[in-house]
Amino acid sequence: MNKMMGIIGLALLFSGVGLKAQDVPKVEVFGGYSYLNIDINGLGSRQNANGWETSVSENFNRWLAAEYDVSGFFKTYSPVRVTDYSYLAGPRFNFRLLFVHGLLGGDHLTGTWSGESLSQDSLAGAVGGGMQLPVTRLISFRASVDYVFSRHDIVRVPSVTQNNVRVSSGVVFTFGGGRRANRPALVGPVAPIAQSTAQPPAQPPAQAPAVAPLASKSETTSFGVVGYATDEGFKVTSVRDGSVAERIYIFIGDVIWEIDGKPVRSGQDVDAAFAANKGGTIKVRNENVIPSVRELKLR
Repeated sequence: MNKMMGIIGLALLFSGVGLKAQDVPKVEVFGGYSYLNIDINGLGSRQNANGWETSVSENFNRWLAAEYDVSGFFKTYSPVRVTDYSYLAGPRFNFRLLFVHGLLGGDHLTGTWSGESLSQDSLAGAVGGGMQLPVTRLISFRASVDYVFSRHDIVRVPSVTQNNVRVSSGVVFTFGGGRRANRPALVGPVAPIAQSTAQPPAQPPAQAPAVAPLASKSETTSFGVVGYATDEGFKVTSVRDGSVAERIYIFIGDVIWEIDGKPVRSGQDVDAAFAANKGGTIKVRNENVIPSVRELKLR
């Protein structure tokens, strides 16, 4: 259990890798290879089994999903062939690239030898998490580590817990794009925002404070983001579809503070630094979920 939590902690430290802004899918379907390290309650050394894992997740919003998980493992422990299937469900919490989940359900264990078989059913559960890296808009790669327990009486003693470790990897397919994950609905297309930098029409003094925040925003023409100056850098409030910024995984909430070693504070600074050296790097800070600094290649 401590090893599993350590792995999740390391993943959190490296979670500064950017995630491309995309729709929150309604459904995610995962399938792939799975490995199980099995506790056999002192009957011998721990055993290893190969198998598969598949799951279906229904996203309620960008943070919370319901996950339904099925896995199967196979082991020949001469002369016995063992099969183990688990059926689990529970909540999953998403943090950009990372996720954690807690699942509860049942486990069906079968041993077969010389034409005879014996089966047991028990309570089972899994606690853990992993990382999901987008490959395309509809496909991602997923890797996960879980502590998995079952309660079979394989040593003929009731209520004995098996403490297992499961490692899985495979492909996630997404279906039914929903609400935007990284772009608030109130942010409009780039063209209307660009118009806000022009001189606003005369208005009564009482309406002047409502115009000022829009006038403080600026847009980059070549990089593809809209934002405003802060003490740290240029904070992104919108990312244009198909832009350079989207392709290198800049998302809303990022603070761009350096391009090719040049500090930036405005959209004009970003455009100037980007035009000066398109083969360099960009340093980005994000405070949305886990404070982090990322260094991304412009090309």
